[in-house]
Amino acid sequence: MNIRAIAIAVGLALSTSAGATTLSGNLTADNEFKAYLSTSDSVLGAFLGSGANWGVTYSFTSGNLTNGQDYYLHIVAQDWGRPEALIGQFSLSDANFKFDNGTQSLGTDTVNWKSDTGVWGGWAAPTGTPVDRGVNGSGPWGFHNGIDASTHWIWSQNYDQGTSYFSTKITAAVPEPETYGMLLAGLGLMGLVARRRRNDNV
Repeated sequence: MNIRAIAIAVGLALSTSAGATTLSGNLTADNEFKAYLSTSDSVLGAFLGSGANWGVTYSFTSGNLTNGQDYYLHIVAQDWGRPEALIGQFSLSDANFKFDNGTQSLGTDTVNWKSDTGVWGGWAAPTGTPVDRGVNGSGPWGFHNGIDASTHWIWSQNYDQGTSYFSTKITAAVPEPETYGMLLAGLGLMGLVARRRRNDNV
């Protein structure tokens, strides 16, 4: 394999390791929800999907997440009458990002999510701890496919009917040292290729 071929191979390896990450989710709420992806916890963000039937599990897949950029998954849920709850299972396509639990998979729970009731005038970053309404399969909602059995139904601390806001952070992973090494090696090989071309043209 010549230097040019090696440089191309390294470049392809780097582009693959830094490939685009997608966020996907399966969720529902009693009674309806809208999901968003944002780069700021104080801004609602780009619309991902919605649903208005708690008996149905809705799914979405986001666009590409930009490497090095942190994100927030925001959910606005609306209750029409008690009981009220939200449940969801979310995943990231690779290790370029992680949820607050340190992995690429996260369900709704009272540890890794923040929740508050609606604030007049629109979205505001939630700061409260959600209330646990039981695991997937609990009554009156029953079991929802596509959502892990250990995932919990949650709602905001305020039990009144109305709007609840939910938020969880998606953190960009810090590149491993070997990734930097690969990048430097790739750049060095491409420099050698360019130098060899100049010498061949002399």
